[in-house]
Amino acid sequence: MAVTYQDYLSRKDEGDPVADEVVVQLLDNGQVNSVNKLFRQIETADQSPPADCPPVLRDYFESTKKMPDFFEPSMLNDIAEFFKHHKLPAAAVQATAGLVGTYLSPIGAKTLHSTHELDQPHRRLSQSTRLFTGMGDDDAFTPRSRLIPTCQKVRLVHAAIRQLHLRSGKWDRDKYGMPVSQYYTGGAAIVFSAGTLDALKRLGVNVTAREEYGYCTAWAIIAHYLGVPDEIIPREVDQVYGLWYSARDEEWAPSDEGILLTEECIKLYDRYVPPGITAAFVRRALSDKYADMVKVPESALFDTGADFASTADSLFGRTPVGNNDIVKTAMGKLGEAVEKVSREAFTHGQETEPQMTDRISKD
Repeated sequence: MAVTYQDYLSRKDEGDPVADEVVVQLLDNGQVNSVNKLFRQIETADQSPPADCPPVLRDYFESTKKMPDFFEPSMLNDIAEFFKHHKLPAAAVQATAGLVGTYLSPIGAKTLHSTHELDQPHRRLSQSTRLFTGMGDDDAFTPRSRLIPTCQKVRLVHAAIRQLHLRSGKWDRDKYGMPVSQYYTGGAAIVFSAGTLDALKRLGVNVTAREEYGYCTAWAIIAHYLGVPDEIIPREVDQVYGLWYSARDEEWAPSDEGILLTEECIKLYDRYVPPGITAAFVRRALSDKYADMVKVPESALFDTGADFASTADSLFGRTPVGNNDIVKTAMGKLGEAVEKVSREAFTHGQETEPQMTDRISKD
């Protein structure tokens, strides 16, 4: 049966009982900070949790590492086919335009901003980026996977944010629904799957039907590990695109939080590529309509001189990537920057593992 936008809307007030139960116990027992230290010791899916791991956390990691029932070994070949040809461009899109796509949801941006401002936003972004680069690894969906435990940790991070908002007494549940609901997490997976494929097309990257299927399948598996119920995870490419196109105009809108988070994202990657490239890339990937909602700068607005501004504009302007070696090079450099962000301790030695928080903004 086809998954519809209404199926997602019906999950707007649903949390994640499995992860929520774990986080409630950790918060009540004051164990969040100690658990974050344990996260560093859980690196691969076939690794047992440390001996001093709280029983509730040990049970969680063991019970949630099974592949989804819809998984078939043949899917690995289709996934590998996509990443064999498009690993760097996909990582570049996911870590920039993909993240901005989640910021275009005002409710999502409001929730994320409450935790981003507690520490350096670049730290949070580096943690997200690990997921995007990890899904292209050869062992991403094998027993040696580093991606699966990353997803398990992110699922707990979402649950911590959810529980803290509920405990704050300041979250308007009637207005916004459940914080980091199944509706939001499932929707984010659609943004990163169909949204990325759509952006690659806009950038002129040729993706075959088999590669599209492989990439959507990878995100279906990741959605499962993030706690999205299997029954609302679309597994056919046309369903994924259908959800993307039917929901985007309903969900995306300007917000102050979305604008701030977008600015931080662009600043992060501008550390690694010439100023103007990231913004031009995001604007081309999203289209002017959506880029304007979160005030992605236009090339001409950068104080780097007209010559460079026009160059940045032409890189991601009207020339398809497949016909322009300069564009290919620029996108490759941005993809390499994404990998650097995920693997280097660039934030003055700060943690790059997914980390739960035990507090949120007072606002």
